[in-house]
Formats: sequence, structure tokens, C-alpha cells
Amino acid sequence: MALADYLADLEPVKCQMADFMFAARFDCRPDEATVQRVARKFNVRTHISRRRGIGWPDGCNDLWFSVMEWVNSMSAAKKIPQYKAIFTCEADGAPIQRDWIARLSSEWDRVNAPKPVCIAGALVDPGPHINGNALISGHPNFLRWIARRTGSVRPGGGWDFVLAQDFQRIGWADIPGVKSIYNTPTFTQEQYEGMLQQDWIWVHGGKDTSLIQMGRKRHNV
Repeated sequence: MALADYLADLEPVKCQMADFMFAARFDCRPDEATVQRVARKFNVRTHISRRRGIGWPDGCNDLWFSVMEWVNSMSAAKKIPQYKAIFTCEADGAPIQRDWIARLSSEWDRVNAPKPVCIAGALVDPGPHINGNALISGHPNFLRWIARRTGSVRPGGGWDFVLAQDFQRIGWADIPGVKSIYNTPTFTQEQYEGMLQQDWIWVHGGKDTSLIQMGRKRHNV
């Protein structure tokens, strides 16, 4: 919940560019106090998956597909906006820039300008594939495909890796400012300063709260 609190604290007023959803596994519940704090800065929804997968990758896959099913059904029923993109992220990520939402929105528009894509983020090996901390298309056709026609992946592999060829065929894009530095125990101040200088937007892979702590100090929140 440290990430959720940080994302809310970065917003000077209630955000008009993006909404926020807490997605939990079937046997978990979002922390209500955190939900209420975040609701001061975002329109907030909570979702508890009905799927029963646990562990990596099956639990992660089930949770992600559950989110896609929810967005597909709720947008089709016009109970939520038709979002242009859904940013799926995990607790081991953090924004580098205070205006990360506006920057990701702009990057999504940029990569879709020549030809529509279904996923955009950090293009990584093996595969290659786009790491799942990424922008996912909110187009109804794609949502129907991912939620209804696909619905799951084979056991033993992460959804982002298993579906890489399908995503590439439909259309994907690397966003230079989104990075996945897998399974990093901590980040140093020097590394963080380098991320700022290189204009990175979001970094995934940190296994502690170092990016959040340095970001709080940098952005005075």
C-alpha cells in the first residue's frame, strides 16, 4: 500500500486524467484506510478476483485476466468510462517523474499515432516481450479478445511472456521512459538521479521502497 499512498500524495488536487483501481486476489481484501486516503486524489474502485490461482505465475495471471474481464464487462455496460488505456502495475514499481500520468498518456498517444497498438511499455528479454507493468489498450475489440477469447494462459508462464507473439502481431510498442529492472533489491541515490536525468517515467523491479523514499524527498510529498 506504500505505492498507492505515494501515487496519491504526488497529485496536488484530485486527478482528472486517470482513475485508480485496487485489484486483490480472491483471498485478500484492499486495506480500507489506504483506499480512503487514495480516494481523496482519485476516483477509486476496488476489485476482488474470483479466480483461484495462487503463487507465481498462476496467481498473477489470474489476477491480471480478472482485471481485464472486469474492465471489459463494465465498459461494455457503460458503467465505467471507455478508457483509452489501462496501466497495470504491481507493488514493485514506482514513478520517477511527478507528472507520470500525463507523460504516460502522452506516450500512449505517440506510439499509437502511426498504427494502433495493444500494449506499450518496457520491451525486455527473454522473448522479447513487453513487461506486464504496461499500458494496455482499452479498445473494445481488444478487451473482448483478451477477456473472452483468450481468458487465460497455459500454466508455468507469465501472461506477458506467453502472449508476446500475439501482442506483437496485433501491435506493441516500447516506451523508452518505462523500464523493467527485474528483481532489484534496492536502488541507490546515484541510480535515482540518473533516472531523473534520463527522463525515465516509471521503473519496475525494485524489491524495497527506495524509489518511493527518494521520490518523496525529491518531490516534497
